This record gives sequence, structure tokens and C-alpha cells, in this order.
Amino acid sequence: MTTDDARVLLQSTQRLRTLWTSVISGDFVYAVAVNAAIWTYFLKAYVESSSTNPTDAFSYLAVAAGLSSLLLGLWRVFSRHTYDRIAGLYPDLLVFETHLGVEPERGTAGYLVRTIPRLYRVLVGGELNPGQKGEAISFLVKEKSLGRLSHLVIDMIVIASVIAMFGLCVSVHSETQLSIAIGSVISTIVGFLLVICAMLSFQRYPSQAIINETMNKYAEE
Repeated sequence: MTTDDARVLLQSTQRLRTLWTSVISGDFVYAVAVNAAIWTYFLKAYVESSSTNPTDAFSYLAVAAGLSSLLLGLWRVFSRHTYDRIAGLYPDLLVFETHLGVEPERGTAGYLVRTIPRLYRVLVGGELNPGQKGEAISFLVKEKSLGRLSHLVIDMIVIASVIAMFGLCVSVHSETQLSIAIGSVISTIVGFLLVICAMLSFQRYPSQAIINETMNKYAEE
């Protein structure tokens, strides 16, 4: 691979990474906006209905909880899928940057160390050569161990929100139509399961054990 080839490949891969990063940011904005719209609409309907038809008022809350839970679950699944694509680009980016002589403290390696400090030993510590670093990062991606702590924090907040909405649905089920009560409860359960599936398959923050395993695996090669 020539220097020009490496430069072109680096630029195209960076553009792809930027695109997928913007998708994650956009999905977050859409999830927040649509959730806000759902609750604004149904809370308004709940307030208006409370004075005219109290029996049906709680149905609006149940529907809002069900729709919101499903949306949050789908959002986390899509975010997980997109971040996996981004993580899969890091090994190639490291190879291209190494070929171009980018210092380990800069570029993709520097970014990864700043966002995932435990990667310092892998990318900057000096124990691995450039080729081994790319292979080590590829291994961590396959082991689902190239995520940030913020991913777990977001998932826990979403899980707590969905559980709260499930509790709301259960608490008002006697005041809502049977079909709406069942539908809202099922929707919150599905939303919860989607979040759990996404969280368990998301790139997680690397443990010290997986870092040690990675170093032992590639430092010996």
C-alpha cells in the first residue's frame, strides 16, 4: 500500500465514521424529540379528559407509556448496531494512520485512549508494534469490549425509565380499557427486552482482564 493509497483510504474511512457518528447523534435527538412529542400530546389529552371523562383519562397515560417504551427500545437497538459499525472501522484507521506516520498519541489512537483510558497500554504503552495494535483492537471489537462507560449509563437510565412506565401501566390498568391495558403492558415489556438485548450486545467498556488477555495474546506474536 502506497502513501497515497493510505491517505485516500484514511479519508474515505474517516468520512464513513463521521457519517455513522452523526447517525447516532441524530437518533438521540429524534428519540428525545419524539418522546417529548408523545408525552406532550397524551398528557394534554389526559388533562382535558380528566374533567370530562375521568374513566378514559388514564388510557392516554397508558398509551403514552407503551409507545415511549417501544421507541426507547428501538433507539437503543439501532444505536448499538451503528456503534458496532463505527468500532469496526478503528482497526483499519489505525493501519492507515500508522502507514502515514501518525504518532500514537494523535489520530485514532489518541482519540480512543482519551475516551477509553484502559486502551493506553494497548495503543501507547510501547509493548505492541503497529501491526499488533491493529490486531489487538480488532480482537477487542470482536469481544464486544470497545465501548465507553457512557453507553452503560445511558442504558441504565433508559431501563429505569421503561420500568417506571411499566409501573405506570400496571397502576392504571384498572382504570383503562382492557385492550389498552394489555397492549400498553406488552409494549413496555417489549421495550424493556429490546433495551436489555441492546445493552448485552453493545460494545462494553473493556475490563482489566480483557486488556491483560489482549496484551498476552498479541505481545507474544
